[in-house]
Parts: sequence; C-alpha cells; structure tokens
Amino acid sequence: MELTIGKRDFVRSLARTHSVADRKSSMPILSTILLSSEDKKTLRFAATDLYLSVTSSCSAEITGSGVIALPAKTLFDIAKNLPEGDVSLKTLDNHAVEIRSGRVRFKIPAMPGQDFPTLPSASGLELIELAAEDLGRLIALTHYSMSSDETRPHLSGALLEGDGKIVRMVTTDGHRLSKAEYRQRDGGKMLNFQMLVPQKGIGELRKLIDEVRTSGAKGEEGGATLGIAHAAGNAFFRHEDVLLSVKLADEQFPPYGKVIPKSASRRVVLGRQPLLDALKRISLVANDKSGAVRFGVEPGIVRITSENPDVGEGSEELDVDFAGEGVEIGFNVRYLLDALGAITEDEVALELGGALDPGVVKPVGPTDFIGVIMPMRI
Repeated sequence: MELTIGKRDFVRSLARTHSVADRKSSMPILSTILLSSEDKKTLRFAATDLYLSVTSSCSAEITGSGVIALPAKTLFDIAKNLPEGDVSLKTLDNHAVEIRSGRVRFKIPAMPGQDFPTLPSASGLELIELAAEDLGRLIALTHYSMSSDETRPHLSGALLEGDGKIVRMVTTDGHRLSKAEYRQRDGGKMLNFQMLVPQKGIGELRKLIDEVRTSGAKGEEGGATLGIAHAAGNAFFRHEDVLLSVKLADEQFPPYGKVIPKSASRRVVLGRQPLLDALKRISLVANDKSGAVRFGVEPGIVRITSENPDVGEGSEELDVDFAGEGVEIGFNVRYLLDALGAITEDEVALELGGALDPGVVKPVGPTDFIGVIMPMRI
C-alpha cells in the first residue's frame, strides 16, 4: 500500500475510530486500526473490539492499493503531532509502515490486514433518519442511571425503542430509573423497534451525535440527522461516511412501566437551581456510603436534613408550592443530584407518595422526562 493524505483528514478519521480499538485485549489485532483502499481516491479506516465497530473513510491519493493493520494509539499519537501538510504512508517488508511528512519520518510495525475481524455490515438495510439533537437529548437525560456493573448486562445499558411515532430511551440501575422520549416530526417514518444498547455503545453513540451536531448536515426538516437500523443482533448508526455498529445485549430489560408510579398523593413544586444548591450543601454532611438525606414536606416548606456522627449535621428549608398533608421520606442525595443535573428547565415537581414509596422528579408542565428514585429507610 502506498498513499498520500492530508493531515487534517488523516487525524479526523483516526479520531473517529481509534477509541474503539481495544488495547487491553489478548488479541493484538484488536488494538489496531485497519487501513484499506476502497478505490484510487478513498481510504477506509476501521476499528473494533468485537462488540463495537466504527468505520470511516476520506479522500486520499492512493498509488498502491492494499490493506494493513496499524497500532491505533501509536498511529493516532504520531498523526496528531505531524506538521501541517500532506502525509505519505508506504508499506515496507515484514509488515512495517513508513510514515513521512516533510522532513519527519516514522517507521512502525504493522499486522496483516487479512487478520482483521470481519465487521458487521449494514448493507441492504434501510436506515431510518432520526434527528441527532433529539436523540442526543434522550441520552443526556438518561445516561446517568445506567448501571456500571457489567455483570448485570440487562441494567448496564439503555433501552432504545420506537413505538409508532414515539422514540424513547429508558435506563435503570435498580435503585433509580429515568425515561425520556420525543415525538417524531411530521413526515418521519413510523418507528417500531426495541434494542438494548450496552453502556460503551451509548458512549460512542454520544460522540457520533456530537460530531453530527457540529457537522452542519441538514435533514429534510432542517436539522442534522442520524441513520439507525438493527439486524442480526447489531444496531447500526450512520452519519455520512461514519458507521457505528454495536452488538446489542441479549437480555430482557426490566418492565419499567411497573416501576413508574401511576399517581402521587403529593406534588411539590420548586425551583430546580435552589433545590440543587441546597442538596449540594446538605450532602457535605451526608454519609459517604449511603448518601442519605431526609425530606420533610409541609405546606409551603420542604426541609432537607442529614446527619453523620463522624461529620455533623445540617438542614435547610426551601419555600415550595405545596398545600397537602406532610410526609417525611429519605433519598440518596447523589441520585437526586444526578436527576436534577440532567434537567434543564427552571422549575421541577417532586411527586411523592408515602415514606416508602418511590419518588418522581420531573420538569413542571408538559414534559418528555421522568426520573424515579427509590426511597431509603432513615
């Protein structure tokens, strides 16, 4: 293989793919990026850890076609630090590659491209276009309540589903749950799908959406879009020349509809920022392990308290819109802070039942988000 490519295109394509390569794998080939010539003017980049795969392509002047696998981190670090201008790559004997830019020269080891795993293909699939801004908002509102325990794959991911005209994302770690949704814009295709996307896949999808948002690509409705499809246990997300494939979790997501309270006997309305600030202050004396704080709700007032024999105690009162019967209920303060941190609206509603019933956090007014937090005995 022999080619010349602009540094900016080279770095951009490597940035899209190198993070997926698995440097800790027992299979050395998975720590590489595959470079292959699609034609005389197009260079294709690919990386995978067998669960995630990313491919990208860009323009290049290819004088010698071929395929080669290069160490992802080394290649990206070198590319970033090359001088501006054209970069030339040439395969040498013993699967080495020479990289030149101006008076700079590197020679790095490589692996045969034929050893690289075959990647899932979206060929023949119809990808439905979704608004990148809307999909990104779903992730922003729900990512915090995914479980970080990879031994519980039914919880360490996000349920992404289309139900007619509604696109929805739900996450839970067993102690809290968040659900966000939006209605497809008029003219969009009817959506009926359900997929459980692992946490790492959500992270890469978020990166792709960030790139889509800033790319200036326009869909029919005037907003940047992302193509989505799934088949054979894989989800595919595509924008222009970038294709992300994610191996879906073959697990049953909990029946989230049974967790969300159908109604609440108490609804407390207050400013999001004042509540956030108060919780941050009172958390300073909360137990590091349990994070327990007590909510004492009375007409017109909510009192937040916490105590820790090793640190001390604290309390703060906030004025609220509430005129019902009082209640005391305990929550993990970190769960409340995460939910409030995801919301952007100025006012929130806390919907509460009894002392042992789940609490609900949501923006005031018509809302596409609901956060459920299980209570604590305190």
